[in-house]
Amino acid sequence: MRQTATWQAILNLNDWCIDVKFVNFKRKDYQQSGDIEVDLKNKKATILISNNPKYDDEQIIVHELVHLLLWKHDHFCENLIPKNKKDRYFDLLEETAAKLTKILLQNNK
Repeated sequence: MRQTATWQAILNLNDWCIDVKFVNFKRKDYQQSGDIEVDLKNKKATILISNNPKYDDEQIIVHELVHLLLWKHDHFCENLIPKNKKDRYFDLLEETAAKLTKILLQNNK
């Protein structure tokens, strides 16, 4: 997908092998638009985009690439947070990724 290569370059992720797959997410209680699977060791990632997304493909790609940029930090922090605070942590992480996505899309039109 051309948008992926464009955003890889903008976000300086050219040393990563990034694929995109369209999938049907299984959750029925939440309309999930995207996700990312990451293999840090081999610098490979797969962006998963819903066949029925809430957002457009470019927004999903940028959002998931922001998660990739934050991946090491996220997993370091996740291991430090008490179980009773995990939901709040994930809410804040999603809020941050969404804000950064919005900024990136606005500044790269």
